[in-house]
Amino acid sequence: MMKRYIILVLVALMVAPMALATGVHDDDDKDPSIKPGIRRLHPERERAKAIKKLREQMSRKAEPKDDPWDTSDEVWGTVDVEPVAVADSGAVVGHRLNHTSKTAVEQAAVDDLISTDYSIKEYGMGIRRMTWHDEPVTRTIDDLIPFITVDDNGDCLSKYVKRDKTSNEVYFAFSFEDSVAGPLRLCVQYCADDPLHYDQLTFNVDGFDYMFYPAEPQYGEADGGLYWEMSDDVLRPAYKDLVYALAHSHWVIFKLTGSSGISHVKMLTDGQRDDFANTLALYRLLGGII
Repeated sequence: MMKRYIILVLVALMVAPMALATGVHDDDDKDPSIKPGIRRLHPERERAKAIKKLREQMSRKAEPKDDPWDTSDEVWGTVDVEPVAVADSGAVVGHRLNHTSKTAVEQAAVDDLISTDYSIKEYGMGIRRMTWHDEPVTRTIDDLIPFITVDDNGDCLSKYVKRDKTSNEVYFAFSFEDSVAGPLRLCVQYCADDPLHYDQLTFNVDGFDYMFYPAEPQYGEADGGLYWEMSDDVLRPAYKDLVYALAHSHWVIFKLTGSSGISHVKMLTDGQRDDFANTLALYRLLGGII
């Protein structure tokens, strides 16, 4: 009997280290209640919500078309969130202490303490639209050259842009004037099976609207019953905030609004957002000024 007991003890001692060794010390095995907190304040995480909203709009269209643009006219807009002071409901409320043993000086001191506002004020972290910051460019020309091309017209732009009348694009471009970078321009190309005659651009960048009004969009017809529209405008200083926001965006919804009030909406791809950032960085490194 004693021999059997000793054998069982030895087996238990051998199995215990093996069981401990097979344990996986990873956050995935932890109970959700004790896992590290996840930050949920990143603007880029709102991109999925924006995409979902666009898909819901498109699903409500009576006759979906084979068109890269959503023709929903649903109203959209943003409201700037301003910090608001909120008084704590549990504010200290005092009552006048009036004891005959206190001197006039002591009573005045007590009155002063009672009249002081001890309420706790909470200030919200207001999310604000991006504005231009004249910050240094951290990239180098050698880093950026692989992403840029110079077309037959002498314009510098992203090499991923398809510059023709049947592509839908929005991008920055610039040319050289006497070996100096000329004005930065915003170029738009629209092609679909219905004309729009757009005269207003709205960029919803990370939840905030930036407006742009093209000067002289060009219109025409393409093969296959398609219609093309294009604009090419110099970005004046008044649009510096828009330029900065596009180059630093986490997500962008782009809306073209026509003269008849019809709007076409699309979500810009990560590649298009990178193109804004790369082109602006190279433009500034080459001496360009907005």
